[in-house]
Amino acid sequence: MPTFAFICRLAMLSALALCSPARADLVVYTDGLDNGFQNYSYGGGSNFANTTPVHAGDRSIAFTGNAFNALSFFHDPGPLASADTPTLRLWIHGGTSGAQHFYLFLQNAGAIVAQASLDDYLPPGGLAPNVWREVLVRLGEPPLAYSGMFDRIDIQSDAAGAQATAYFDDIALLSPIAVNDAIFANGFEAVAVIAPVQIERGVTVGSMLGDRFTWRDSADQPRVAVLAHNNGQTGPGGSRGGELREFRYETAAGTRIVRAPPSGAGGFGYVVSHRAEGTSGIPGDDSPLGHGFSGSFQRVFEGRHHAIFRFTQLYPRYSRTTAAPPNTLYNVPVTVDWVFATGHDHPLWALTWDLAAAGVPANALEDDSRAPYGELLFDGAASAGSHSAIAGVGWGDRYVFASTTNPVTYNSAWTWNTPNTIAYVKLWTTAVDATMGTVLTQTIQQQDAGGYFGANRWNTTSAAGNACAAGNDGASAHPMPCSFNWPYQSINYSMGTVIGASNSTGTNNTRLAWGTNFGFLGQSNYFVHGSAYYGGPLPNATASGWPRKSYSTFVVLGSHSLDPIGAQVAQIETVQSLSLTATLGSVVTSGPAGVGRADTMVYAPAGYDAVYSALRFNAAAGALNANISIGAGSLRKPLLIVGGIDSLPTSVQLGGVTLLADADYFASLRADTNELWITLARNLSGATNALTISP
Repeated sequence: MPTFAFICRLAMLSALALCSPARADLVVYTDGLDNGFQNYSYGGGSNFANTTPVHAGDRSIAFTGNAFNALSFFHDPGPLASADTPTLRLWIHGGTSGAQHFYLFLQNAGAIVAQASLDDYLPPGGLAPNVWREVLVRLGEPPLAYSGMFDRIDIQSDAAGAQATAYFDDIALLSPIAVNDAIFANGFEAVAVIAPVQIERGVTVGSMLGDRFTWRDSADQPRVAVLAHNNGQTGPGGSRGGELREFRYETAAGTRIVRAPPSGAGGFGYVVSHRAEGTSGIPGDDSPLGHGFSGSFQRVFEGRHHAIFRFTQLYPRYSRTTAAPPNTLYNVPVTVDWVFATGHDHPLWALTWDLAAAGVPANALEDDSRAPYGELLFDGAASAGSHSAIAGVGWGDRYVFASTTNPVTYNSAWTWNTPNTIAYVKLWTTAVDATMGTVLTQTIQQQDAGGYFGANRWNTTSAAGNACAAGNDGASAHPMPCSFNWPYQSINYSMGTVIGASNSTGTNNTRLAWGTNFGFLGQSNYFVHGSAYYGGPLPNATASGWPRKSYSTFVVLGSHSLDPIGAQVAQIETVQSLSLTATLGSVVTSGPAGVGRADTMVYAPAGYDAVYSALRFNAAAGALNANISIGAGSLRKPLLIVGGIDSLPTSVQLGGVTLLADADYFASLRADTNELWITLARNLSGATNALTISP
């Protein structure tokens, strides 16, 4: 259940009001302390018999903050279990000025067991003057995230100096209940005010130091991602960080914890590139794992509901044997952004290879890009050995490929005969209902993806015969494509030696990577995936792989039965049907061609920034009147980036209806770029979706 303040809205008139449904409560304070709670407040400034204002009854608590004094409620009968009373409810009045700041502590036997800022449970701007606001704190969820016993609740003034007097009333611990958006008999609609993104800097997870991001997804459930720092540490398998090491999300069976295995490839989201000539003429490995190199990280944006975390490093590439000079080492700058947004399930991962910055001449390299790359135990297994067998593999290049035999082996049947426009790759298990994949933010026509020689089997199935002839993968022919003919690297090199009966050997390895043709990095013109040059049915179409290459994908984890990869593919398909207009302000038609780049690209469709998969507008004097027209499908909780704004809006309207901050939309102000990042908590469809933002 979400961590939220519980606000009510008059359903018929859309007028704001405050209300609360009836619940079984363990009362802490209402006109006085109850149920054995004692006043353990310290530092002065508290009056437990205040007569005005009151939320209900005759009394409230007046509290004047000064030098970290606190209200404190000790449960004298003994400790309470958070499982029995999982929600703390309190009403707070901001007094005549508002804007007070408080910190919440739970104690047990004299020791602090959990703490969090109360600001995290309030809408932007914090406490308002002259109004009562209800706050509900889910004890077991971030940012408090406590499960256990406690006997004391402290509300501390979070300021070294004096604060204006605030008032507290009707404090209670609630028994376990299910709170859903509902229309109550009094005609008010309950609205969940969603907590902001929580960012914990410098936490240690799985023996590696990193930053942890906790946000609420499209179902108002918590998701957690831990990104390991890449500025000098060494972790399991020789990892130097710069990757996703842990991911958590909710399923019908409970919280699934996805971890990096301890192997050399463990972790996800780092770069790997292969040289067309392999190791010919060069020392060592032509395709080292990118997380084996240190670099640096930057906290680019830490907003209320949005965050960007950036990794940079130098990745070694060697020129071709026929280049001038041949077999020469170039350390290529790489930039990777991870983007998290309230209301979205999947982090966005964006990449730039900057060959020009490394001094790489055109056509000196002939390399591919297999990033994002790595391995995660995506079924929640505790170790690589306990991970479920891979039940299936799928991908989308110009056609949709899916294995149809469980578990997947080189003898598996498959289909590859449905036309496709959005590039993706995925693995799944069925012993545990889990999947993992990556989805491009553009069409494959806009950004080439997939590679190598396998396109000659497009628009066919395994019924047409073996895709790999004898002698290519060992001695035996087999139905699945040859290991070197998978357009995206995955488990194709993990299913054992492909000889005789071992064609039936599956794997529990979780390798997942991207794929492109050789020349994607370095060649001024290379043949795109499916070209006749590689034995495919397409004309010899080319694209440029120099001087820079950028693309973005979503990193998708979820329950296989819910098909989250398919849902994300459908969202990018829907984006292609958009038509954005503005009568006040403007639609942005071009912008940076990738993360960390100064050069620009033209947005297609106009207003769609594929780098961050966002709709971009510019405000006029801080205001915007725009329309989002959707030609096909439903656009789920879109992310908008509005330039020319230097403060949070006073009003956001969709279709003429005023939206509530932190409930109907999730806003962050990016001060360094004068941008408003806003996720609409709505699914949009049809030709008319009028958006108004007022400064």
